[in-house]
Amino acid sequence: MVADWPLLASAQVFDAGLFRVVRDSARSPRTGAARDFHVLRIADFVLTVALTSDRRLVLVRQYRHGSRAASLEVPGGLHDGAGETPQQGAARELLEETGYGGGSWRLLGALRPQPAMLDNRAWIFLAGGLERAAEPRQDAGEDIEVVLLPAADLVANIAAGRIDNAISVAALAMAQMGGHLEENRS
Repeated sequence: MVADWPLLASAQVFDAGLFRVVRDSARSPRTGAARDFHVLRIADFVLTVALTSDRRLVLVRQYRHGSRAASLEVPGGLHDGAGETPQQGAARELLEETGYGGGSWRLLGALRPQPAMLDNRAWIFLAGGLERAAEPRQDAGEDIEVVLLPAADLVANIAAGRIDNAISVAALAMAQMGGHLEENRS
């Protein structure tokens, strides 16, 4: 059985504001050897698989500098937990990015986006029966286009590589596997 590695030391080596790099030293319970690991400490993610009352997915297309390309993905953002629950953070991000709100909400689950080097979770919500409630309010560092995609077209868009953001694909897969994207479901 794989056991946790006892932490021997931990020190922050870089602070980028959005994330911090920490060097941890831990001991292997199997070999007894110590090893250094670098971990990115970043706020949790909140993501919403958002459906309008007429069964269209509310997606966002936005520029992502890491890939230097626009990405079609589920709405979401960072959640630091300051004064709001993950669901409240997801609803806030959805409204800010898309202008959609209301509806019924449920937690689909929480995933670890990259546990080898990230310490956060991605909270994934399903929101159904959404209506346009306001104009989107983009941050200065965002350039977002709202895209409404019939839920029936989801798999074809993933297969064609039009939706290739891994955490978005995971969120959409959770909704699909739960039967939430089938006709007559919310």
